[in-house]
Order: sequence, then C-alpha cells, then structure tokens
Amino acid sequence: MRTGLNHVHGYLFVTSVSDEHNHTLAGETSLGIAYGESHVHSYKGATSRNDGHIHYYSGMTGPAVYLADGSHMHSHSGSTTLAHHHDHNYTGTDYSSN
Repeated sequence: MRTGLNHVHGYLFVTSVSDEHNHTLAGETSLGIAYGESHVHSYKGATSRNDGHIHYYSGMTGPAVYLADGSHMHSHSGSTTLAHHHDHNYTGTDYSSN
C-alpha cells in the first residue's frame, strides 16, 4: 500500500553523546518519493548548537510503516558530520501522517 506522496513529516531526535555532550535534530522531511510499493523522504539540516558548535546531517528515511489507525511513519538513522574532532549518531521515527 502506498500513501500519496504530497505530504511531509516532522522529526525531533536527540543524538548520541560524544565528547561529553549531545545535540538535537529537528526539522521537516521532503515530500514523499516513490519507493517500490511504498515511499521514502529525504531530510537534511543542522543540529542545535551545543558545546560551541553545530553538526550537519542528511539522509533518506526508511519506507513507510503503516499503523492501525491508517497513519504512517518512517525510521531515520545516520551520523552527523565531523566537527570539533567528533561526530554523533542518531536514530528514531518521525511524526505519523495520514
């Protein structure tokens, strides 16, 4: 089952701790991109400023995961860019969408 592609998802994640701090990733995905019988979204942005610096990130979500109420969500995972001699990992799911 593939949901229409004309929608976006919001996301809010906290990164792993590295160099004794973490960062927040917050934003909105691109519109849906057809992917087999499902769809994915691209996303990119900059983390919160912590410990005097930011990191950048980008990626593609996993395919849609449909919920009992008919809405769906997507998984996100990856690593930030290197800054101040370290990076951070992140993983999570975005906000559901009908």
